[in-house]
Amino acid sequence: MLSKKIKSRFDLEGIKLPSDINNQTLGILNSHESIRRFKVDKLPEGTLKAILTSARSASTSSNLHTYSIIIVTNKEQKDKLASLAGNQNFIREAPVFLAFCADLYRVKYVTERQNYEFLGDNLEMFITAVVDSALALQNATIAAESLGLATVPVGAVRNNVEEFSNLLGLPERVFAVAGLAVGYEQEGARRGIKPRLPENVLVHHERYSTGHLEKGLLEYDELMASRRTYDGRRISILGNVVDDDQILYGWCEHTARRCNRPETISPAASLRNELKQTLEKRGFFIG
Repeated sequence: MLSKKIKSRFDLEGIKLPSDINNQTLGILNSHESIRRFKVDKLPEGTLKAILTSARSASTSSNLHTYSIIIVTNKEQKDKLASLAGNQNFIREAPVFLAFCADLYRVKYVTERQNYEFLGDNLEMFITAVVDSALALQNATIAAESLGLATVPVGAVRNNVEEFSNLLGLPERVFAVAGLAVGYEQEGARRGIKPRLPENVLVHHERYSTGHLEKGLLEYDELMASRRTYDGRRISILGNVVDDDQILYGWCEHTARRCNRPETISPAASLRNELKQTLEKRGFFIG
């Protein structure tokens, strides 16, 4: 079994880079690990400004800036957010929680401010806003980790869209795509970076290919099973009797069961069954 404490994907995958390109930025990117136990220590002065400026420096489609970031540091507010996100305690612990929101309110406001009709209620604008939000979140993550902080993205902000929106005061055409808890990790919080699917499964040259799919899936299954990744986390199957000891319970089996039972993706993911309808009520066109 591979060590659970390996801190770099380069080391995990045995990748040796030439010394002249193995820089600090690559080290930060390849040592990311989601941390779910934080100290209550506040961030040093200037740290949050550095993170937010880095987030705002992310690419934004056509310079539209179709996203907004809500900073939450108030303890009572974080408690409420944590409860809505499936009672995830790390949101309470982290000194800062950032909500990255898809925001079409502002561009609609600007269009009408300039005395034009807003015709941006379409799927393309929705995707643009979601991508803008995700890019800003990723920049914030890298910036925070470069400063010695720990982070964890939080998709559970989509479990209760209306409740989150009301709590954060979001107007129509704005919703929280994902959150980011930021702070200093507690001792022992790291478990070592998690292996990813093999490069030849995820990365394609010139055209999409399934030539390495089966071999890569088997290798990844065996790796994840050897690390006992799913011990205590196995998902039961409704209406079927399966002896888990007789199958390779790796990534494929775990993923298949999650996709067969979407409510298992997170403690409250079944609430997202109404996500399309909820977002359309909030003024987004999903199609």
